[in-house]
Amino acid sequence: EDRPRALRALAALWRSRREISFVATHVALPRTAAPSSRRRRFCGMMLEALKSATEAPAPRRSAALLVALCVGAAWLYTMIFAAQSAYEIRLHAIKTFGYVIHEFDPWFNYRATEYLAANGWKAFFTWFDHMSWYPLGRPVGTTIYPGMQITSVCIWKTLNAFGYAMSLNDVCCYVPVWFGVCSTLTLGLLAYESSRSMNAAVAASLVMAVIPAHLMRSVGGGYDNESIAMTAMCATFYLWCRALRAPKGTESSGAAGLETYLFGTLAGLAYAYMVAAWGGFTFVVNVVGCHAFVLAVMGRYTAKLRAAYSLFWAIGTAGACMVPVVGWRPLKDMELLPPFMVFVGLQVQARAMRIVEEKKQGPLMGLMTLAAHGVALLAALGAVGAFLYPKGYFGPPSSRVRGLFVEHTRTGNPLVDSVAEHQPASKQAYSQYLHHAYDLVPWGLGLSLLGASDATSILWVYFSIAYFFSMKMARLVILCGPIASACCGVALGSAVDHLVVFPTYALAAKFAPAEEDNDAVAPPPAKKGAAKKAAASSEPAPAKAVRAAAAAYRHPVACLLKMAVFCYYAKTVAYPKYLQFVDYCEELAEGLSQPSIMFKARLRSGQEIVVDDYREAYWWLRDNTPKD
Repeated sequence: EDRPRALRALAALWRSRREISFVATHVALPRTAAPSSRRRRFCGMMLEALKSATEAPAPRRSAALLVALCVGAAWLYTMIFAAQSAYEIRLHAIKTFGYVIHEFDPWFNYRATEYLAANGWKAFFTWFDHMSWYPLGRPVGTTIYPGMQITSVCIWKTLNAFGYAMSLNDVCCYVPVWFGVCSTLTLGLLAYESSRSMNAAVAASLVMAVIPAHLMRSVGGGYDNESIAMTAMCATFYLWCRALRAPKGTESSGAAGLETYLFGTLAGLAYAYMVAAWGGFTFVVNVVGCHAFVLAVMGRYTAKLRAAYSLFWAIGTAGACMVPVVGWRPLKDMELLPPFMVFVGLQVQARAMRIVEEKKQGPLMGLMTLAAHGVALLAALGAVGAFLYPKGYFGPPSSRVRGLFVEHTRTGNPLVDSVAEHQPASKQAYSQYLHHAYDLVPWGLGLSLLGASDATSILWVYFSIAYFFSMKMARLVILCGPIASACCGVALGSAVDHLVVFPTYALAAKFAPAEEDNDAVAPPPAKKGAAKKAAASSEPAPAKAVRAAAAAYRHPVACLLKMAVFCYYAKTVAYPKYLQFVDYCEELAEGLSQPSIMFKARLRSGQEIVVDDYREAYWWLRDNTPKD
């Protein structure tokens, strides 16, 4: 039981210095184990060697402050640059065609927003629109996800209340742009939470700002539900991972603290907002539920996991049930029941773990207790399901969810078969909407395995589910944008950490070492040398190898060499590819910014014009014909 702990501590050498020192400090031998004195001594020496090897000497306070200021300024500048890039690249349509809503669905959403702004909340949710699906009509207020309309009206009223006169049409055109910036920043926070690297957050934000998989539904004028749903989804994942971060002083116990309850509650509220914004909330709650299940199966169950997920599911489900189009679906639909079963399972596991601790059961008895509770839970769920299913309580999976598991077949109806976004995605689609990020995803996933926190595994869970669903339906490639950006951030951030940040701190510690404590009484040189020699002679060979490798890794020559390699690679490979990636995204953004109702054309003279005949025809019909 001790060797795997030492090996996991060895694997921590690949992480950043601060995280390594934390792991090496807090990895301890299990109290219930009774190894031989030789094995205990070996493990203790290995952990001590790891601790001393991975903790680089602290530089002088002034030098450390200077390095921290430089790194912080670079991080702040890059994050601002990423936000600006996300804002500018989404303005092509507005700069070229003006404040125009795109395509059919955005026009319908804008019409619903106008009705909400003019008639209020109560009238909106009881509105039966006789002009939609004419002549049948449609109860709009109870058949759409109203989050985007409510958000737009709130922004419009807030801006006008503070003296910024802006029409509702202009606000709706800018909503995808503003929320594109917000999703860029929240994805950066998610990348930081899953890697604990500020450089990973910066790199992920730079990619997310311009990646076409996100641009496809967030350009200016593209007033569609996905434009705000991506922000809600990234915020939900970030707050969920943040709730799993161990509070200070409780890293080893896994107890839930104030931060766990706070961010668990916020994660539930963000999920409720996601439900109100887009029908893809099924993906979000299943990713979080699957992540919690994976953590419990991997033996990473803690009190904070149970508290965070319980708050997330309870608050999020309560909020979801308040959305008229959703209702009681979270407790009835087949695709929404797995997260509920995870919620129940965590409560049962908490009871089992409490019994194991109270009775001080060993590993075998503890496993039997958990198995007994698991069997009882399955039996209870099976009995309840057998009782409710014949009564028609459970609804079947929705048609969209069934389409993800059933192979698409041609119907012969051209109107149905021509919907290309319902076809399976191809490798060309991934290359088109992810570009160079598609090549970096495996590297980011591989490097994320070297982490030891609860949040790192969400990258693999998110990637697996998003990749499976997008392979079944091309339109769901939009879900791959955030995870591809996060994996790119992990890969590039790890390179910057180990080739720039760590060498910088190591050089600062070498040439500007921290001042020694003058009040400390130094031992006699003879005794110190004798003790050091005795410790070195009794140290096992692996521990000596760890110390020697770490000393070589921190050597000034090695640090300068790593920085030189980074500069060369950044200049010759990384920067040119980034420019190529940005140019490709800019070109694709212009193509995605073409509204269907108007377009650009060239005269025989070469002059470029904007053809607006469709809107002018609609305006003529509006002004010169009766409403009916």
